[in-house]
Amino acid sequence: MKSVEKKNHGKAVAVIIAALLIIAAGFFTTDLIRAKRYRLPPVFCIPVIEYDGGSTDYYGLGYKVWADYHPFDETTEYYVGFWLIPKFWSI
Repeated sequence: MKSVEKKNHGKAVAVIIAALLIIAAGFFTTDLIRAKRYRLPPVFCIPVIEYDGGSTDYYGLGYKVWADYHPFDETTEYYVGFWLIPKFWSI
């Protein structure tokens, strides 16, 4: 009887982990499209570091978005990458 409960418990954990990964992938995809295609700030990230020049670093679930403000052109460029990878290796 215990082996049946362990199998069901393992399946439930696998389903929960798969659901969380699908949600995280959706968050990443949404923020990637907003940043790269539409040049808009991310929705599912938290602004962590705000610089004096207007640039901001946003952190999400395993990824980050850099918003680099250029005061001369008054434009903002967005770069998307992962937490431990430097900015010059952005997506």
